[in-house]
Amino acid sequence: MRIFDISNRNFFYLSILLFLLIRLFLQQKGILSKDFDNFYQIVNLNILREDFLGSIYYFHYQPPFWNTFIGSIVKILGPQYVFAKHILVYMHWLFSIGMMYIIYNLSIKLNLDKKIFIAGLSLIIFNPSLIFYENFPLYNHFSCFIFFLLFFNFYLLFETNKRKYEYTLFSLLLILTLTWPLFHPIFILFVFCLITYSKKKFSIKSLIISIIFFLISLSPSIKNKIEFDLFANGSGLGKNMSVLVFWNKDLERQCNYSNLSQVYVGNKKPKHPILLIENHVQNSLQALDKSKYCLKYSIDEIQNNFSNYLLYRFRVLLASHNRFSFEYFQPPIKFNDYFDIFKNLKKNDFLWKIKKIFINLFFMIYYLILLNYFFRIEDKKSFKKASICIFMMHLYILSVGTLINNQEQERFRYTSGIYLNFLFFYILLKYRLRSILVIK
Repeated sequence: MRIFDISNRNFFYLSILLFLLIRLFLQQKGILSKDFDNFYQIVNLNILREDFLGSIYYFHYQPPFWNTFIGSIVKILGPQYVFAKHILVYMHWLFSIGMMYIIYNLSIKLNLDKKIFIAGLSLIIFNPSLIFYENFPLYNHFSCFIFFLLFFNFYLLFETNKRKYEYTLFSLLLILTLTWPLFHPIFILFVFCLITYSKKKFSIKSLIISIIFFLISLSPSIKNKIEFDLFANGSGLGKNMSVLVFWNKDLERQCNYSNLSQVYVGNKKPKHPILLIENHVQNSLQALDKSKYCLKYSIDEIQNNFSNYLLYRFRVLLASHNRFSFEYFQPPIKFNDYFDIFKNLKKNDFLWKIKKIFINLFFMIYYLILLNYFFRIEDKKSFKKASICIFMMHLYILSVGTLINNQEQERFRYTSGIYLNFLFFYILLKYRLRSILVIK
């Protein structure tokens, strides 16, 4: 039987089987994160297990959702964190299968061509970036899954105009703002504007709903203001921004967490062990004070040297497209044994230059094709509107990530980029390259 004779449902089941076989093979070969129990954005696991609610409440470096998720795992499994690490990886696999399930549902609702359906599933099964982030013990892969859910609910909202999908959208956005400081609560109002523009209709009820979710998303900031006199969902912004002030090396050195004093001169008895530097450097009261100082002086430096700052960040954004998302981070154990082709290219100056040229050309064509689709190609309106919303959210991520964070655009792009990659292949396979680029 030819592969194209298989029904979409059966092919979906076969794809899940293939996905699991590949992941189990890689796990058996030893590809697994080694940074779970001391990762700097996760609460000290011993304290998290012993005082679940207290450690989450006093953890100011990040919003609470991801540590609540991790804490639930270690609370159930106990001190054997090697099991918790495996459970987290399996949860990440479920998120990947969830993305595949959304593509399967799209294949039914849009009557996708079999080639598009297979390409979409293959993007999840064989993508090295997904395999990397499935083994990365942070919220990136979870956020990527949330973006697939956002797209699907955008599509259902525009297709049916039912209010329940709007509630679901704002609930997902709330989860993002409670997971990652990149998604500031204002992100919820930004998406409300996208919905209003896409529907060509202003709704007071939708505005009220978005404001309610916006106010709820401010709860970590309110808590941090009460406890630490810092109105922010996460306290690491000052340290991040100090690195952007590349012309002031003294400020960058002052803001480095490696030179924190072990003695806190303020409150002599912190309210919780998580605030002690020996239990979590980034979340210590010393780091909090330094972050406040660095935020103030980094903003002053940027205001006084805005053109240098803007040009530098634009160059960083361009350079980030020369790399793949897993090049910046310490890879899982033995990851490079199977995915070292790009790393090896960097060892050869000539090949590295060729690679950068081709990747930059690819992304020029990539964005050109997406924009051409949005502005010129006729397609199913609900699908197209939902795709535009994700693309605008992608631009939001790139803008915020570039302007206020250090060189982590690869990690930011991964969040929304997997869906845009699916859309890119959808356009190529459905409309073919020549017809896409022809000017009418």
